[in-house]
Amino acid sequence: MNEISVVLPAYNEEENIQKLVKRWQQLCKDLKYKYELSLNIFVIDDGSKDKTEVIGRELERKYDNFYLIKHDKNKGLGEAINTGIKYVMEKRSDSKYVCIMDCDNTQDPRYVFSMIEKMEKTDVVIASRYQKGSCVKGVPFFRLTASYGARFVYTIFLGVKNVRDYTCGYRLYRTSALKTAFKVFGESFIEESGFTCMVELLYKLNICGAVFKEVPFTLRYDFKGGVSKMKVLITAINSVKLTLRLKKIRKGVEPVLED
Repeated sequence: MNEISVVLPAYNEEENIQKLVKRWQQLCKDLKYKYELSLNIFVIDDGSKDKTEVIGRELERKYDNFYLIKHDKNKGLGEAINTGIKYVMEKRSDSKYVCIMDCDNTQDPRYVFSMIEKMEKTDVVIASRYQKGSCVKGVPFFRLTASYGARFVYTIFLGVKNVRDYTCGYRLYRTSALKTAFKVFGESFIEESGFTCMVELLYKLNICGAVFKEVPFTLRYDFKGGVSKMKVLITAINSVKLTLRLKKIRKGVEPVLED
């Protein structure tokens, strides 16, 4: 049976991790019977200073499909995602899909069903805040404004076909596409350490010829436990720098993914 590997990068998520993992576990039967996919969950504890690791170890004892991977120190979102993707590629040979999402309980795992339905002739499906039927609840005004600004910049300068939401971390990837892109970029596959790593990953897959689609979803920021880790001003500055860097690396890289 094929697998779907869920990668959850976590930093100080003691208020959220147990709730989110439970919601994923509730989907096991439907994933198996509807799509013949077995579920595995990987939490990448990126040097948390709270009880994230303690709770993660308890979940490992409770569920045989749950795994905690620990960074000794905080390395940033990019390195946490990099660790998760590499682990799946190297250790889970039956993994057909990799689903990456935030670990702050703002994104509902149930949207994975609509994402799987979109995967035919597709390499990446994004849970998008900018598709008809999407909804955003509880997001502070300054973050909402920053999100719209980032979308405008990335759309103008990167212009990836079928993509409206460049920064949402909730995505379903075909594992074979990740493997192909990793062969092209090697250890420089993800170089950004902060939240801009999501754009970097998306654009490098685009350079390799990946096909993208989006599904609408509801972002429930009002469900979030704990404080936000995003520094909006720093992220905005890094976004501009990243855009300039990504435009340069496209030269000389030919699409390698098959239609």
